[in-house]
Amino acid sequence: MRIMVLKKRDLILILFFLLVGIFLIFLFNYPQQTGIAIVEQNGAEICRFDLQKQNRTEEINVGDKYNVRLKIEPGAISFIHSDCPDQICVKTGKISKPGQAAVCLPAKISVKITGNKKTHDGYTG
Repeated sequence: MRIMVLKKRDLILILFFLLVGIFLIFLFNYPQQTGIAIVEQNGAEICRFDLQKQNRTEEINVGDKYNVRLKIEPGAISFIHSDCPDQICVKTGKISKPGQAAVCLPAKISVKITGNKKTHDGYTG
């Protein structure tokens, strides 16, 4: 019967991977910062909500002939009703992270989440 003996380099390698694993656990469990929800109709801003400061759930009626309603809650926003035929906006569900967006094309209403920091969508040269 042979007994395995760990060498110094084996222990260093095990310790390295253990620390990397702990770092990744903290990285992925760190709460993501939510941003600002911007609601636009026909490309013009209607309203905006700071999702991080939102402390209660509320519904707003954006109106239009499609009777679009949005649900704003702490950290997220979603389409909850639209009379449009395909219902893609409602099926999108909650959005909460900067960069996410939901659109009701027939009603020409969009909701996008932007970060609290100034960013650029693109550059032209």
